[in-house]
Amino acid sequence: MNGEPVDVRRLSVYHFGNQGPLYWGILGVLAIESVVFGSLIASYLYMRMGEVQWPPPGTAEPKLLLPTIYTAILLASSIPVYWGDSGIERNDARALRWGMLIGIAMALGFLALKAIEYSDIDYFWNSHAYGSIVWAISGFHALHVLSLVLKTIVIDILAWRGYFNAERRLGVTINGIYWHFVVVVWIPLYFLIYWSPRML
Repeated sequence: MNGEPVDVRRLSVYHFGNQGPLYWGILGVLAIESVVFGSLIASYLYMRMGEVQWPPPGTAEPKLLLPTIYTAILLASSIPVYWGDSGIERNDARALRWGMLIGIAMALGFLALKAIEYSDIDYFWNSHAYGSIVWAISGFHALHVLSLVLKTIVIDILAWRGYFNAERRLGVTINGIYWHFVVVVWIPLYFLIYWSPRML
């Protein structure tokens, strides 16, 4: 105060955890994202209630093998990301660099297998209500995974250049929080898309 300018660089260097405004900012983003994903789930269930058969006649039930494999890959991707995130807290830049790189590779594997799956299904987003909501849910989540990959590439490039350390790691922390959110939110979506047609 006293007419002196505030050194904003200290925010990004020293304020992490629940002390930093970006920490609360990402929690706000996640709250909004949770509402959007919740709305998609509610829409799926609402559309399902009005149908005698779900998926509609002539549409095969979703296959389980490939989605289960890429779901396991996505869930496991949180491990190297957490390893990298906790590593930089101990000033272990090597753990951060390799953790992010492995996480990126696993997320790309998830997207590649999902692309293979959707290249072989017998309906499109405009075929019927089932197709519309499944494509919307799956596509919306896939875009989140893609955004994770792009963000984490930036984090990893900075990590390889030695930008992050135990005192300057807010970007890593925020990226990790978002990564784990996108992984966890896929769990109910996976059960909704692939298992609920077999149970409801």
